[in-house]
Amino acid sequence: MFKKINQTLITKYPLIWNLKLIWILFAAISLNLIAFINGFLFFNQKSQLQESQLFRGFLDQGIIIYYVLVAIIILIIWLYFYIKNNRFKSFFPTSRNYLFKEFLAVFLIFFLFSYLPNSFKSGVKLRVANYISNDQFEKDIDIINRAQPFTLQYNFGYSNYSRNLPVPVFDSLVSEKETKTLYFQNKKEYEIANKRLYNPFLTPYFRNDEFEQLLKNHFDDRKSYQLISFSTSYVPLNRVKKTDGYLPDIQEAMLAEQSASDNVTMAAESIVFSNNNDEPEIYYNLSSLYNYSDLAFQNVKDSTLNHKYYDEQLIALLQKNDRKAIENLLNNYTDLLNNHEIGYQFKHKKWIDYLPHYPYYFIDTNLNYLEDKQAPNNKLKDYINQSSLNQVYTNIYEAKYESSWLEGIQYCLMLALSFTMLIITFRFSSFKVWLIALVAAGILMILGSALGMGIGSIFYEQSNFISYSILFLFYIAFIVLMSYGLRTKKYKVLTGVCLNWFVATNIFIGIVLISFYTEIRNEMLYNGQDVDLYDFRNTNAELQMLQKMAEIFFYVNPFLYIISFYFIINLYKKWQAMPEE
Repeated sequence: MFKKINQTLITKYPLIWNLKLIWILFAAISLNLIAFINGFLFFNQKSQLQESQLFRGFLDQGIIIYYVLVAIIILIIWLYFYIKNNRFKSFFPTSRNYLFKEFLAVFLIFFLFSYLPNSFKSGVKLRVANYISNDQFEKDIDIINRAQPFTLQYNFGYSNYSRNLPVPVFDSLVSEKETKTLYFQNKKEYEIANKRLYNPFLTPYFRNDEFEQLLKNHFDDRKSYQLISFSTSYVPLNRVKKTDGYLPDIQEAMLAEQSASDNVTMAAESIVFSNNNDEPEIYYNLSSLYNYSDLAFQNVKDSTLNHKYYDEQLIALLQKNDRKAIENLLNNYTDLLNNHEIGYQFKHKKWIDYLPHYPYYFIDTNLNYLEDKQAPNNKLKDYINQSSLNQVYTNIYEAKYESSWLEGIQYCLMLALSFTMLIITFRFSSFKVWLIALVAAGILMILGSALGMGIGSIFYEQSNFISYSILFLFYIAFIVLMSYGLRTKKYKVLTGVCLNWFVATNIFIGIVLISFYTEIRNEMLYNGQDVDLYDFRNTNAELQMLQKMAEIFFYVNPFLYIISFYFIINLYKKWQAMPEE
């Protein structure tokens, strides 16, 4: 049977026979199917859902090593039979279409082997996506979104700068008129002392610094001489000056457990002093549940269940002061913790007893979970491991709504294209030329890097552009030397080496050009701007457009290269016709 199939392929489909295409495709597809099943079976415990890198198990758990070894063995066996016969090098009449089909077939083979990580991840995501139904998932995330503020995690919260909804209990204390009056006063003083412009007045008025400055006057009992960083909310109202009293996150979390009234009476040695004088900085702990609404998960089916909706629900619930409704919500949340075997502890008090009280709901404690290595005595305090529950539903959300067979496909295409070029340049040129090109490419990279660092040390301000410039100079040199050799029919070895370099460089030259142009525009647009470079790149419309174009081009680039290679084949045919040296 196999002999008959081989005979048919030799006589009717020589390209398929020479490539051993049927057998290698069968091996590649089978390996992908095994990877998919392996991924599906990889998720087998509830606790795995708490892992932030669940879908990276193929790499992080070292599973990739076994697949790489198997793939290498298969490809070596295939290459042995594939390379034995080369009609192009044997000067057998070969059309451009035939060679192009050979290129496409090799590319397909390497693409299938490059796709193995995606097959594994798809298997994992399929099983995770079916862990709970979509309806149950929507009910659960609704509970999580509603209960988020009450988990009292110190990394939650937002300040008035990001608040867009009115909170009557606070906003009634400060008027828009007095906020504006103080704003213009601060603006005048600031512009006299600084050359930079003062921030524009924000609407609604409670989003301005001045609102917080005025609000603190109503809560003298919330004054503290200790740096309070339970959350970013209202902390501190006076701008913090850089001092030696900076506290890392864990210490801040510990401090947050102490009430504002306790902080006022802290020992003198713990007071944080200003750099300018010996007077202590004054901080105000105005962190409130009103500023603790956090949208953990967006409902894909209903866009109205957004951050604004849950803000409104929280404000209404707190204004009613319905402790029974809050307690029912907390019970539903603990049911979710129990279902997913996630730890929490309430030995000292009930959860409801930790919550702040009406009407301001000021927060003086936290229920954050710290691992033993961060806080050895963590188990002595009550806590909620809220981050683990969020991670469970983050993984389920990603598996259900952010899963695609095309995920990361651009990297598979580029990897397959790189390996294809390695094999095709060997097939289309001589072993001598191919080996010289490979070794010399490594030497050129070392020399180019050394040259770039040397020039960069002299022209430091232009160091970003030097590496691009050197690459383009090399690329132009490859084209010039290759063109000269093909036109004069001299220096066959050098011409072949430059041709191979040109073909390899074409894979990424378009991406480099876009990156180079983006860097130039970034330098031109940022010049004279008084903002952080990272923020500028993320807000400038032109740079954002260029970034989007680069992302699209990364997908399109492999296909453009494949099209261009159809015409490059003629260059190899011309090179082959050159006389031997």
